[in-house]
Amino acid sequence: MDLPLAIKEQETIGSSLVASGSFFTGILCPTVYRCPNCRSIYKFILGPGDVFLGEGHRTCSKCQQEFRDRSKEWPLISSMDRIFFLFPMVVDGWILLAFVACALLAYGGWSVGTIPVLMPVAIFFATPLMAWFIFRGYQIACSVHRFSLQEKAKAV
Repeated sequence: MDLPLAIKEQETIGSSLVASGSFFTGILCPTVYRCPNCRSIYKFILGPGDVFLGEGHRTCSKCQQEFRDRSKEWPLISSMDRIFFLFPMVVDGWILLAFVACALLAYGGWSVGTIPVLMPVAIFFATPLMAWFIFRGYQIACSVHRFSLQEKAKAV
């Protein structure tokens, strides 16, 4: 039996904020994923991307019905989707903010007494990024492991 596919709803709020709205359309695009049976929300992300790692099915916590959730294992997704998985909209914004802050501090030569401010600011921005990439690396390793187990089971 073929399971129903999760409902994906995107709402662009960029056009309501600015007259043209075209620049903000891709940035301000919250995406909601719902169970196709009871329409309860199971995932909410900021941005248009929908790259998720997993076996491809899920059981709703509300109605207990199974459905396909649009996820794929790491070896099956395209190289562009891999980039979107590692660098979603929030991470891209954080990296951009870090570059701008560090450039301003370096250009201004700001310091607190004898301590340059650039290093603590760089650590402030780098620490969450390192945690993010460690977390994503763990998810990728689990996905590759699940995929290899599935391939071994198919071969038997």
